Amino acid sequence: MKKLLPQNKALLILIILIIVTVFIMTIDYHGKMYLKWLESIVLRAFSPLNQGISIVTDNTKNYLKAIAKFKRVEEENKKLQEKIEMTLQENAVLKEKLIAYDRLKKLLELKESFSYEMIPSLVISREPGNWFNSIIIDKGEADGVNKNMAVATYSGLVGKVVSVDSHTAKILLILDQRSAVGGMIQRSRDIGVVKGSESNYCNMEYLSHDADLKINDMVITSGLGSIFPKGIMIGKIVGVKKENNALFQKVLIRPEVDFTKLEEVFVVKKP
Repeated sequence: MKKLLPQNKALLILIILIIVTVFIMTIDYHGKMYLKWLESIVLRAFSPLNQGISIVTDNTKNYLKAIAKFKRVEEENKKLQEKIEMTLQENAVLKEKLIAYDRLKKLLELKESFSYEMIPSLVISREPGNWFNSIIIDKGEADGVNKNMAVATYSGLVGKVVSVDSHTAKILLILDQRSAVGGMIQRSRDIGVVKGSESNYCNMEYLSHDADLKINDMVITSGLGSIFPKGIMIGKIVGVKKENNALFQKVLIRPEVDFTKLEEVFVVKKP
């Protein structure tokens, strides 16, 4: 009995070896078919996963490309914005030069229209606490400016010099109530005195009831006196009032000069 057991084991091992050999031979002959079948099953099983991975990969690539493109566009926009800002600054400078040129051209035209020497000046400050009554210019005695000289722009009369230092001068505007200028109605040649008021307007006094006055008549300097040359524009008549018991008409004048925007002026140097 004990002798039969080893023989059975040997037989069993032989049979297993034969089966394995046959299986290997079968795979060798038909392996390609089995592998294709197995590959098909694997591909079908993992196809959704592969598609998902492919989509994620593609999206990741596109996202990275979009980020890189966005950075390039952002840098280009930054450079364009810098160029636009530089262009705007250059345009502002050129515009300011053009405005200054236009003002200086008109000032030169005013200078040529009179036979007087004129000293070009810049307004450098205004009297603190009294915005409209006086200004300071950057010319003084060293430049030939003296007290009681007239000051004007291309628009019209500004005022007169009331005090002078070496390199600056104070100008009393015609709006000041202390100011008095000999005026003439350009159309009718009637003469009166233009004085400052409490507002941004002037009053023209000493015009008789018979004086020929109309709204929008231009008032110019009469030339009477030793300060203001004849023919400088002062302003236009915007109001006329006649009272029966009064000796003179009440006339309101709007100055031609915009005193809130004074930048350049001429000091009129009479011979």
